[in-house]
Amino acid sequence: MKEAQKTKDAASKRLHQAGQTYTELLGQVVPLRVEIADLKKLEDQCVDREVKLGAAEAALDDKTKAFDLLEVEFVKLRAESVKALAAKDQELASQAEHFKKGEQELVDDATGAFADEFAEALAQAVCANLGINVSGCSPLNEVVEGKIVPVEAPED
Repeated sequence: MKEAQKTKDAASKRLHQAGQTYTELLGQVVPLRVEIADLKKLEDQCVDREVKLGAAEAALDDKTKAFDLLEVEFVKLRAESVKALAAKDQELASQAEHFKKGEQELVDDATGAFADEFAEALAQAVCANLGINVSGCSPLNEVVEGKIVPVEAPED
């Protein structure tokens, strides 16, 4: 019986040690399970961030394509604007040339009309005053101190 008691005590001691070992292992399992749960959360966050990154990259790609299209459109519009401005410049130059020609024609017409009217006035003066000498009379002369002299050009 002593032997049985010793065996029982030894078995109880071993059971107690096994219980303590189990308790220690169980104490290690709980923190590991908490760490596994934290790692699972971290994994879920990584997956979520990868999804968001993929969406951001797709949006960036779409924006880049839209920008490229807008840039091509800008280049086209700029070229059209340059062409339009060149055409307007040419049209304005042409109009300026026509204006100068028209202005010269008006000046020539006014000069001719003035000369014709002056000649008519001289003819009338000769007719009304027979024998007067109008040979020194010209639309480019003026009377200064009782004498006929050429008109002085105005100084600019």
